[in-house]
Amino acid sequence: MDGLFYREAILEFKRAAAVGYRVLDIWEHCGDCAAFLEEWDQAIHYYNLVYNEPDIPEPLRNKTLLKITKCSQTHRKTGIKSAARAKAEKPIEGKPQTSVNASSGAEKDFVAESIASLDQSSISELLGRTIQSWKNAKGQAVTGEDRRYKILHPLHIGLTSLVVELEEEETGRHYAGQTLASPFNKSLCPKSLGEWVHAQRMSTSAHVVKVLDLAHSDDLFFIVRENLPVSLVDLLTGGRPFPIRLAVFIAHRLLEALGDLHLHKGLDEEVRNIFHLDLRPSRVLLHDRKPVVKIYNSGLWSLIQKANPADTSVRKLPLPFLAYRAPEQFRTYLARRKPPIFTDIYQFGTIFYEMLTGVPAFSASSYDEYEIQHCEQYPTPPKVWRPEIPDQLNELIMNCLECDPMKRWRSATQVALFLEKPFYREIQPPKDGSYAELLLQSKAA
Repeated sequence: MDGLFYREAILEFKRAAAVGYRVLDIWEHCGDCAAFLEEWDQAIHYYNLVYNEPDIPEPLRNKTLLKITKCSQTHRKTGIKSAARAKAEKPIEGKPQTSVNASSGAEKDFVAESIASLDQSSISELLGRTIQSWKNAKGQAVTGEDRRYKILHPLHIGLTSLVVELEEEETGRHYAGQTLASPFNKSLCPKSLGEWVHAQRMSTSAHVVKVLDLAHSDDLFFIVRENLPVSLVDLLTGGRPFPIRLAVFIAHRLLEALGDLHLHKGLDEEVRNIFHLDLRPSRVLLHDRKPVVKIYNSGLWSLIQKANPADTSVRKLPLPFLAYRAPEQFRTYLARRKPPIFTDIYQFGTIFYEMLTGVPAFSASSYDEYEIQHCEQYPTPPKVWRPEIPDQLNELIMNCLECDPMKRWRSATQVALFLEKPFYREIQPPKDGSYAELLLQSKAA
């Protein structure tokens, strides 16, 4: 190792381990060698041999977990760009190539159960199809009138949904149509989905994506909503931290959206307490020209979980979801039967952390590792990754990411007020071209 002959060192270490010599030290050194070679999967494999040893001393377990986390974060940071590009460039047979928003590098594609599989032919079958407003048992549409939409082309293929561009036949206006993927659409009845759409239509928040209708073709249902073409995932794909001013601006908009949801009086004068519970970068949409930031799928996760608890338990979720889950979503007793305001605040903290540092607050290669990171440890403070981050922001984020929900901020409004005092200028919409520059950088990535 001193001579930088890392491959040779790994071979020698393996020979020593085969005869039982200082096995834990040996596998840790093998992990260190693989990390120097930037072979992150191998490094994580060797570190896991140490971490999973039943009688490992606690200090060594913690040190090894930190190494696993750093390898996972670095692996994600260096590998996500090529994975996202490969996905975005995959053409659809028989159609001109369209721009499909890239999801997190590790994400796998799913689509609604009505579609046999997420391949070129199944998506092509949707293109050109006409869907119409769903009507309840009384023959009433959510909007009060029957509307028809034509499916033009796919916009986004992700873990929980397929999003397509829709054209309303009567007006020619364009919207986004989101159909839930399997297994997340399992047992979700149209009536419940229609009630959720109605509640979203009543929203008066300028920071929540407008939901307009629920449309369907046979058993395939689409949530019709406004189309904001840029996802926060797109901006984070390159692994570069945001300018601090832009990160603060976006964070403040997210807090305002959460504050509106948690205590909201709708157009129908009904007060609703809506909790997102699935806030991650892919749930944040931005305008491609104006500095507009909105969140979507607000409260939809609760509906999905209630309809299908077996397939939506946190242990069964894809790993990319787990980086943004809160401790009480892993260990439900931590919630103490309190309203899940604190869960949304925690998830907000993971997003703000990633915008400021360019790396996720939590990154792991297994469910168990994620659970330990979220429930028993703290992430590396953002200021360690980026010393120029103001102390107030470092403090704000670390408070959001407290393992104990009762130690976090009490409300999204409280966090927003904390931001407004020292960062009054930063929370204003940027007028210096920095927003457009950030979008251009994401396209170049």
